[in-house]
Amino acid sequence: MNIENFLNIAQNQVSQNRSDEIRKEQAATDFEEIFARHLVNEMTKDSFKMSDNGSGMGQSNSLYREFITDALAGELAAQRKLGMADLVTQYWDQSSSSDQKKSNI
Repeated sequence: MNIENFLNIAQNQVSQNRSDEIRKEQAATDFEEIFARHLVNEMTKDSFKMSDNGSGMGQSNSLYREFITDALAGELAAQRKLGMADLVTQYWDQSSSSDQKKSNI
């Protein structure tokens, strides 16, 4: 029996499982960022309104608002302060554990 082959197979299995976990975490964080972007967008929708006197101020305010919204949403998602990513991760963990229980029956 060749131990090296077994170790390579085990290492590939662990790296595949870890890769799946990383993808799930990234998807959960991306979902939280989408939620945060919508939240920040709604909270700041009246903050950048200016009368557009035919100048480019309306367009630049829209651009600044978009940049600020993206920055705030990214920061909130990275900190995972809203809890949406945690809820998504928790749901996946429950789903996978119930799937494992069904397969063991």
